[in-house]
Amino acid sequence: MNHENSWHVCGLVIQARPASIPAVKSALLAFADCDIAAEDAARGTLAVTLGAVDSAALLRNIEESRNIAGVLAVSLVYQQQDEIEEPCKEAS
Repeated sequence: MNHENSWHVCGLVIQARPASIPAVKSALLAFADCDIAAEDAARGTLAVTLGAVDSAALLRNIEESRNIAGVLAVSLVYQQQDEIEEPCKEAS
């Protein structure tokens, strides 16, 4: 598979200590292609999407999110892989 033509995305629910939410958000947003879709700071819950060009990079970012200080749990709730199709070349 050509990594230049694929895209991996996942949705995570991250549970953190409520007092750690600002630091956790900052650490998550340092990842390339990370977005915080929703948060409940009082409960310490974040809904996060992560994207990557291959599954290894995506898994690495998921693991790194687990290791952020203040994170209690990371739950994978959605994962998708898309491949961008190359245009067909006409036979000569």
